[in-house]
Formats: sequence, structure tokens, C-alpha cells
Amino acid sequence: MTERPVVYSASSVNSYLTCHLAWYFGYVLGERGEQSEPQRVGIKIHDFAERSLKHLGTAYQTDDPEIEALAKVWNSEILPTYRTPVLIEASFQLEVNGIPFSGVVDAVDEQDVPWGFALILRDLKSTGSRPSPGKYRFAMTGYLLGAQDILQRIIDAAQLDWIVRTKKPYYWPEAMDPITEDDVAVFANTLETVANGVAREDYQPTGLGTWACKSCNHRAICGPYQRYQEVTDGSN
Repeated sequence: MTERPVVYSASSVNSYLTCHLAWYFGYVLGERGEQSEPQRVGIKIHDFAERSLKHLGTAYQTDDPEIEALAKVWNSEILPTYRTPVLIEASFQLEVNGIPFSGVVDAVDEQDVPWGFALILRDLKSTGSRPSPGKYRFAMTGYLLGAQDILQRIIDAAQLDWIVRTKKPYYWPEAMDPITEDDVAVFANTLETVANGVAREDYQPTGLGTWACKSCNHRAICGPYQRYQEVTDGSN
């Protein structure tokens, strides 16, 4: 049997849930695949925002045409909403029911509220269209657990800061409903389901014929995808 990886992450869990075979390519064979344009831009704007926060909230400029408009949104609309970041790009590793899980917390911001101070877990994302709420609840639950483990304090709220990449990019904040014990239970059960699937070496192409194939970085080396294309294109 394939040994479990040293740790799981929100990305690896999502990859396995999307397509077991894609997970195998990425996390067993170590195939990085082709980086998509949205992934490349997302990494760039994320790095830009991290540098801005780490340098005392400096509103930097960039001459990179891929993120210039997004950087303007960050500087003018998102950065001013931060008050006192107490965590910035903080790595964590913990165990959930004996299963190792790791990640990186984008930021935790301490803000004034009528009853004192509140800690807000924040995560920056970019997307091509306005996102549906709740898409990243699994990941944010994991980040909340990690942030609380680092700070040894309760996180009061969680928020996703979306930059929507339309012709004129704009900021779309998603204030999440409070993460509850039920969310933590769902998180643990999902993590256990994935870990058990990996332990069984279940690497079936479960994303075949879905949107997952169209956005997968491993299409060029995926035999099932190639055969599926041959059949659907009528070339077989």
C-alpha cells in the first residue's frame, strides 16, 4: 500500500475529492503539470499582497501587466480594511484524529469591536467571476484550526477577500458564517475519507468527463483522459 504523505493540506484534499487520479499524479508521482493562467495570476497577486502586509501595510506599485489592475484593487480597497495583522503567511501543522494536516494562514487581523478586540481570519483569492458563497469553507475551517493553534487564541470570524477579474476588476468581500463545531466535524470526516482512500490506493479517474478534466494540469500525461477524448471526438 502507498504510505500516507507526511501531511495533507486543503489543496491536496480538494485535489483528491476532484479526481483521485489527478491526486496520484501530483502527490505520489510529483508531477506539477502545466500551470494555468488563473493559477499564475493568483500566485502573483497573492505574493504582492503578502509583501505589502509584511512591510507595514505599504501600498506598493507593480509594472507587471498581468496583475497591475488587481494590485490597484488591493491597494485602494482591501489593504485599507486591515487594522493590526497579528499573523501574515504563517505556516502550521497539526493532527486531526491522528491525520496530519498543514497549511499556511494568509493573515489574521485584530480589529476593534464594541466589546474589545476581535481576531479575523482572512484569505485573499482571485476569480474570473463573482464566486458562490461557501466554496472554501473546508479550507477556511482548516486555516482557522491552524491559526488558533499558532496564536492559542479563539478566532472570532473568517472572511475571504475576493478580487473578481472582470474587465474592470473589483473587490468582493465574503464574510463567512461563524465556523462551528459541526464544521470542524465535517472537516475531520472529509480528511479521514481522503486519507482512507489514499491508504487503499484508490486512484481512479473520478473526474473523467467533468469540468475537472478541462481545468486539470495533468491532461497531457493522463491516459484515461486521452482515451476519453478519442472516443468523444469520434477518432477511435
